[in-house]
Amino acid sequence: MERSIELINDRLSGRYGHTNVMVANAAGATIEAEDSTLYVDYILGNLTQLRGFRSIASLFKSLGDVSTPTNVGDNPHAVQGVLAGKLLKIAKKECLRFTNSGSEAVHLGVRVARAHTGRKKILRFHGHYHGWYSEEIAGFVPVQYSAGLPEEATANSISIEWNNLDALNEAFEQHGDQIACVICEPILAHSGTIPAKDGFLEAIVSQASRYGCLSIFDECITGFRVGLHGAQGLYRVYADMVVYSKAISGGLPFGVLLGMKEHFAPLSEGKVFHASTYDGNVLSALSCLEVLSELEQGKTYELVERAQGQLIDGIRTIMLRSGLPCHVQSVPGFFQVYFTSANDIDSYHAAMATDYPLYRRFVSRMRDNHVLISEGDLSHPQPYQNWIGSWFLSSAHDDSAVATTLEACEKSVKELLA
Repeated sequence: MERSIELINDRLSGRYGHTNVMVANAAGATIEAEDSTLYVDYILGNLTQLRGFRSIASLFKSLGDVSTPTNVGDNPHAVQGVLAGKLLKIAKKECLRFTNSGSEAVHLGVRVARAHTGRKKILRFHGHYHGWYSEEIAGFVPVQYSAGLPEEATANSISIEWNNLDALNEAFEQHGDQIACVICEPILAHSGTIPAKDGFLEAIVSQASRYGCLSIFDECITGFRVGLHGAQGLYRVYADMVVYSKAISGGLPFGVLLGMKEHFAPLSEGKVFHASTYDGNVLSALSCLEVLSELEQGKTYELVERAQGQLIDGIRTIMLRSGLPCHVQSVPGFFQVYFTSANDIDSYHAAMATDYPLYRRFVSRMRDNHVLISEGDLSHPQPYQNWIGSWFLSSAHDDSAVATTLEACEKSVKELLA
């Protein structure tokens, strides 16, 4: 298995540098490695498997017989129209454009915001990930990912602390007439799990409106994971534009940008060009409809909530018995374990002030005990070069998966303390 991973690294120039296992198969909440080892998985295909892993054969069976090619190019298909109608209603928006990924959808949103406002700068928050393109990766974390970027990409990115109302107001006061958009993960999921403080999302939307720029909620993670209506519905705060991806398409490539007609005018008037052969392809659109049909029934969310509650209660009990200072922070669908005596983690810098080297060792021990958790990227010597992942649940995490996880957790903690 290790040799296979080395070959992948060699051939793809390090793309899988932090890969833990070489996957042979996956079903439900379980990954089977190349050496037949079974792992309970909380990464879920980069969060795409809200209902658990399903085979390609079962996916095509669920999609049924479609009497059209998977790609019809510039000609819209009726399936895309049905999906568009559902998404617009869920997001409470008037227009949308399909893409192949969340990164593309965010990039399109930034370009539309610039065209709409005639401005260049992006206001964002430390630790919030919005894709790997130059304009969006600049400022993800304070001292990383700048190599290869043009200077203007960094210069046009204003990055401030999450949940800091004073910093938000100051940024608008100083740069308000230059800001094209303010973008955020409405629940920060790349520093563990950090929801917005009461009133902070409202402040983002309000200040954006006041200064004539656009607010964008990047819901690639929260969309359809925290609930059918995403973080917008959970908090009843609606941004000018919203991005969905990940959980909605069941693992197939998909992204979508949604907004209001006035903000999409640069697209509809042809001032902003956007095209891609596979945007909103029929196969991905059908998969989205199949996922939505299941999510609308509500059972998926009930199962996720049940498993998450059992896990959090069990982990807290184990950590309390061990004497390790620990804080578990959660939102619907995902949570994070922080090794800290603090009882609230409210920002990227607060997350990096926890004992993340210990957490990295814990994740490694859990892997050795057959449970996979997203570490994030905790390999750098300086704290502000790093970011922390979260634990993501699916409806396939049944009682057996939870029990296996808690057994692994107890064993891993004992090994850390030995």
